[in-house]
Amino acid sequence: MDGTTDSILMPNAYDLVWSIPLLLGVALVALAAVALVALVRVALACTRALAATAALDEARIELVRERTARLRAGLADAAGGPPDPVG
Repeated sequence: MDGTTDSILMPNAYDLVWSIPLLLGVALVALAAVALVALVRVALACTRALAATAALDEARIELVRERTARLRAGLADAAGGPPDPVG
């Protein structure tokens, strides 16, 4: 050795210069992974919400079709309204 002692607790300047960008790189990769997971979860929630909305819209349209068919047939409205007078 050349008379200097390298301490385990105190890294030399060369190690410190390279450890900071490495730490920042690891932190950015971890942050990107967390953001990607959050984005996928939001996208899945939006997909479920759109599917539920579409199902409700289909049910609403089916109810309107049934009500229209009853009114055209001259039957009483299922909602309790009076029958539509024909002719």
